[in-house]
Amino acid sequence: MTYLSDNMKAIRNHLNCTQTAFAQVLEIGFRTYVRYESGERDVPAAILVKISRLGNVSLDRLLITRLDKVELEQPDTLTPPDKPKTLRVIGGSLHEGRLMFKGFRHDFLITVNPREKRILNHFRKLSPRVREKYLQDVETLTQKKLKKPINGQKPVSSKMLKRKNTSRLKKMAHSIKKITLK
Repeated sequence: MTYLSDNMKAIRNHLNCTQTAFAQVLEIGFRTYVRYESGERDVPAAILVKISRLGNVSLDRLLITRLDKVELEQPDTLTPPDKPKTLRVIGGSLHEGRLMFKGFRHDFLITVNPREKRILNHFRKLSPRVREKYLQDVETLTQKKLKKPINGQKPVSSKMLKRKNTSRLKKMAHSIKKITLK
């Protein structure tokens, strides 16, 4: 068995579900779930996301660390604590520019480039209102660059971008509704 199959079983037991009930919550067949939990079959990404949300753990942690009952009772937090305790890196690297710590849902961006450090330090010294304005400006510039045609393709209209974004958000909301426990 891999960490994933052990972690699936730990999350299911933490939620006090039988294999049948957990398969119904995940909207998959019972035998399929049993094969996932035993490690006989690979689990699709969509199911992994649902399991990580149900267990309130990050995907990195679900896949590469062994979860026990005590760890599941303390869900992953969205922000780091004010007073840092011993943090264990479970993913990422300096070369990637990101680190994933055990017990946190999001990865943290890091930099070793001196120019990036200087920009980040200047940004941190700004007032919250000015920070927000700069972030909006950067998003606007990024969106304008994305709207430019690539290799002679027609430019995408803003109406089409809004439709695509609305459709994507509706799908996300629909999928979130599906995974909530009844």
